Amino acid sequence: MGLFGGDFYAHSLQMTTRIQVIFPEVSNDVTPVVEGEPRVLYLLHGLAANCGEWTRFSKIEYYAKKYNFIIIMPEVQRSFYCDSAYGPKYFTYIADELPAICAKWFCITQDPARTFIAGESMGGYGAVKAAMRRPKSYNAVATLSGVLDYPHIAREIIAGNWTDVAKSELCALHGASGLPAPEDDVLALMQAQAQNPNRPRLIQLCGTEDFLYQDNQTFRLQAQKAGYGHTYMEWQGDHEWPFWDVAIQRAIQFFLQLDMDTTPIY
Repeated sequence: MGLFGGDFYAHSLQMTTRIQVIFPEVSNDVTPVVEGEPRVLYLLHGLAANCGEWTRFSKIEYYAKKYNFIIIMPEVQRSFYCDSAYGPKYFTYIADELPAICAKWFCITQDPARTFIAGESMGGYGAVKAAMRRPKSYNAVATLSGVLDYPHIAREIIAGNWTDVAKSELCALHGASGLPAPEDDVLALMQAQAQNPNRPRLIQLCGTEDFLYQDNQTFRLQAQKAGYGHTYMEWQGDHEWPFWDVAIQRAIQFFLQLDMDTTPIY
């Protein structure tokens, strides 16, 4: 397995940032389920993490080889994948600059039929936002325990009921009110794309003990009402890596349109 990390200057961030990339190579230690030209998965991190969390806490290197995916793992700090009001343009970086850099430096395809995006928690929010705002760029998107009712979370933060994020952080991202604009509301974005015949396929996964479970149900019901036609999966689990390590396998199987009733979990 080829795992590479590096630092480079991103113009949309106006600073140096870091990335990790996994390339699946042929070897004798893993029998691939899928062969041929690799597909590409942009895999996003959560609120308190960085680009290394997926390689530290999951078996994503094994899955990359098993399912034949190039995995691109960027870093965006605590940005909620937003173009901030007073700082770096994190959404522009993820959605536009990063794919162009990867295509130039690594000769990675930008063919939307072979390009996918996923993430957990804050990264699950960022993945859906990228897919809904750039629907021509991705075949499918997966959100794992995603922050899918961001305006609700923002109001809770402003009221002092969600202490993982300070109100001042939201004001830096969104301006004095701290409330996200419509382009950062994935519920509204999903509803706007629901009748687009070329919308990205969507899978939503959440543990039944997750503190974001009710917000995920809000998204699930709104997607069903809008007629998006997405896939929803849940099972017992909390907001933690034992759940996400299984969920990312299910997401990849969904991307590949494998039979998830018969394809095993490794």
